[in-house]
Amino acid sequence: MQPRFIRPNFSNDRCARFMTKVIRCSVSLACLALGLCGLAKPEVVNDGPDAFPRAVEDVYAQLQQVGLDEQRVYKVRNLSFDRAAFHISLDDGTLAFTRDILGKVTGAFFQGDGEVLLLPPNQVERASMSLFTGAAILEEHFSTAYFRFNDDSYAELRAALTPADDAPEFVSEFDQPAKNLASTDALRWLLSLSRELPGETQKPGRAGENSDRMLHARIQGNKLGNFDIYYDSTINEQVWAGQLKTVDSGSYYNVWTSFSVTKRSARTFSESEECQVRRQIGGVYTQPGSGRQSTLASR
Repeated sequence: MQPRFIRPNFSNDRCARFMTKVIRCSVSLACLALGLCGLAKPEVVNDGPDAFPRAVEDVYAQLQQVGLDEQRVYKVRNLSFDRAAFHISLDDGTLAFTRDILGKVTGAFFQGDGEVLLLPPNQVERASMSLFTGAAILEEHFSTAYFRFNDDSYAELRAALTPADDAPEFVSEFDQPAKNLASTDALRWLLSLSRELPGETQKPGRAGENSDRMLHARIQGNKLGNFDIYYDSTINEQVWAGQLKTVDSGSYYNVWTSFSVTKRSARTFSESEECQVRRQIGGVYTQPGSGRQSTLASR
């Protein structure tokens, strides 16, 4: 069932109101994707007038149903990476990357023991997070996660991994779930790849440069169930987290928090800052394990 409404972020006003900014963003992406068909230049199209639209359609179809690559299945232990205000740890498990599209790996599926930590930047956002999750910061252990990214995450993560012995069995079990989740970010990824399609004047490095970075994690939390965390450098509120909820009146998407990343908040939170936030909400700070490896810098 498709979600009918999107619930608002908690704010200072007490009246709930339906939020449309995510819907407007999706409409804008759709318009941009449709506009790609007008980018082809007749003088560089050699296979007839329909060649470029077919190329767009083919790539979009691949992005919607890309599965896992049996040659890219790895064991992972004590691996972590950051995006702006959230931190993801893959403590122990198996990580399989997707098959490449136009030479790019666009996602990964993890199964094992992991943890996500998201620190909202101010009192309003922490109140919003607490309203939906019961805690002012998001700190959740998870057993599975599906990641979609448009940068060089694969190359950087790959350097710290070792091949898994049970690759065929892992892909057999999780390939279809990965395909089912792929369509969510297909349109966003198409925009990043559009410069490399036939008929477009390609600008090397644009799809992965700092101005266009995206990471979407669909997480199966041990307590909170399925939820999303998202970082997109191209939108006004680059970080958000939320969850689809179905009740008798329909399906709703609860936005737990969404905020803009300033230069100060974009960097990785230090241990002292994390401790301060925990003191503010009455929590107990635990020193992270010294064996944890941080591979990716904050974007």
